Amino acid sequence: MTSTVEQARVVVPGTPEYRQLLASIAEGASARDLADENPFEQIELLRSAGFGALRLPASIGGGGLSIRELFSVIIDLAEADPIVAHILRTHYWFVEEKLRAATADDYVGFDNDPWIQHVLGGKLFGNATSERGTEAVGNFKYGTRLTKAGDDYILDGVKFYSTGTLFSDYVSTWADGDGTTVALVIVPTDREGVTIIDDWDGIGQRRTGSGTTRFENVPITDADIASHITLEQAPDPTYQFALLQLYLHALISGVLRNVVSDATELIRTRTRGFSHGPAEELSRDPLLQNVLGKLASTAFASESVVLAAADALDAAYGSLNNAVPDADLSALASLRASEAKVHIDEIATHAATALFEVGGASAASRARNLDRHWRNIRTISVHNPVLYKAQAIGNNILNGEPLPLNGYF
Repeated sequence: MTSTVEQARVVVPGTPEYRQLLASIAEGASARDLADENPFEQIELLRSAGFGALRLPASIGGGGLSIRELFSVIIDLAEADPIVAHILRTHYWFVEEKLRAATADDYVGFDNDPWIQHVLGGKLFGNATSERGTEAVGNFKYGTRLTKAGDDYILDGVKFYSTGTLFSDYVSTWADGDGTTVALVIVPTDREGVTIIDDWDGIGQRRTGSGTTRFENVPITDADIASHITLEQAPDPTYQFALLQLYLHALISGVLRNVVSDATELIRTRTRGFSHGPAEELSRDPLLQNVLGKLASTAFASESVVLAAADALDAAYGSLNNAVPDADLSALASLRASEAKVHIDEIATHAATALFEVGGASAASRARNLDRHWRNIRTISVHNPVLYKAQAIGNNILNGEPLPLNGYF
């Protein structure tokens, strides 16, 4: 999807424009979920508001937000619509990668970086990384190939879980170079040979565009290749993987705010209780108050954990030296993001189920669509299994074994 935005004015938190923007995104979110409707209009609102540039320095026209401040915005946006918020996940990773690269000694500078200029101009970046097949997830082995063709290259392959790409101007993808290296390639989504198929069939987060992306004889130049990784070489420390993972739990934190709001509305709008209930006026029912109090506490705890982990990411970012963060601070960021997942996955699914305890049979009405919270949380949480995260954390504590260094930690 190509934008005509030239230069977006960044709408930052705390302003009336920011609150109005979120209200516009929230309007009709449940109805869009029920109707299986893609949020193209809502993404355009964010594009026009400069949301893609929130992390870029204010001195060049960005929002100037810290990582913690960005995650607070993500939670706000996920409260408005977690599907819309999820679409931007890889975009913010890409921007963070450019910010990291900007600390390299030989960096050309923001003014000469075409990707930064695209972000400032409102362009959005999706992803096409994962592939179906038999290769273990996270081992950087891909069937998608970048083949030399004269002075240039040809890209061929099929990806899945291409979150955000349907709504983006560019797609980032990893491709095998020669069996010993992989390349990060950035391709315009409207380039010849690129096909985006809206075939994601998840039970939740259904309209994030997380389906198939095909690359068929796509022409690639050196300018399209953002970086190379040598598979045999030990990777540099990074906090970007932790950012990708923590993003998912910022989404869940926003969903939990909605669980609290919907539970409150459900209690307030019920016209009758049960004859054996403890109070005739349902807002005075201590059992319903108890459930609501626990839901509110869960939402607060989830958000607090995410923002605390975001502080660890900020510390790693602040330690960058020639584009490489401090190894210990990077490891801590990964640990904090993993610990956040283990805790939030457990409390969030329970909360989305407990929501129904404050209503009668009418709470299960399809029109109310209250099940979307559980569906969305469960879909987000299975992006990487929590049992491996918990085991890795325990092994790290007991034996000093580092957490795996891949995009899932």
